[in-house]
Amino acid sequence: MKRNYYLLKHQLLYLLDSGLDFLKREYVKRNSETTFMEFTSQNYYDFILKDYIRKKIKNQISFILNSGLLCINHIDDGAVDPDYLDKIIEQKYPEYASNDLSLLHSSNNHPGYSELQMISRLTFRIAIIQTAYILSCQDPDVKTYIQLMKKIFPTKKESQEALNLIFSMFGQMMDCFERHLQMITIPFYKPTFNIRNFQFVRVCYEFAINIVDEQLNELYPEEG
Repeated sequence: MKRNYYLLKHQLLYLLDSGLDFLKREYVKRNSETTFMEFTSQNYYDFILKDYIRKKIKNQISFILNSGLLCINHIDDGAVDPDYLDKIIEQKYPEYASNDLSLLHSSNNHPGYSELQMISRLTFRIAIIQTAYILSCQDPDVKTYIQLMKKIFPTKKESQEALNLIFSMFGQMMDCFERHLQMITIPFYKPTFNIRNFQFVRVCYEFAINIVDEQLNELYPEEG
């Protein structure tokens, strides 16, 4: 389990940093009307924005991994016991939500906030289930992340179906925001105030989809 935990965490942090590098390029590109603005935006991103976002998402990753770890001994016939899962979510979701940027940057007084919160909670639930399943792998021959994934999801189709569950939640979150753009509210003192434009969310979402496609092709080269 420690091996699986390390392999999965390492990969998720790699993907997180890849996403943050992409966000930096987008942020600097949109704030480079002059040489001075480009210099300022690079420094602001590197020393304020990046650390804030990375800390929040890294915390979410830890909550998911640790919650999945707790569920391993409660997997029966390939499924996590629903009663135990409900208990874990009840205990851990408040901490997860306190680091969810989609919630932190939304007005909790807006009518659409309850829908966004439901999506966030379902995302957490699905992530725990899939994480527990991956962490439960006991094959002693697994040494790499690719080997771990192929052991859990032998075919590209199975892996894609698992990823689609998560991306469907992100898609619903995007739809919710696009229906309620006025729900986005970021106080000036928050480090992310300068990326409050919803376009940043959209381009990062599309980047994530492309990265996932690349990862799938790397995992299953024989399937094209």
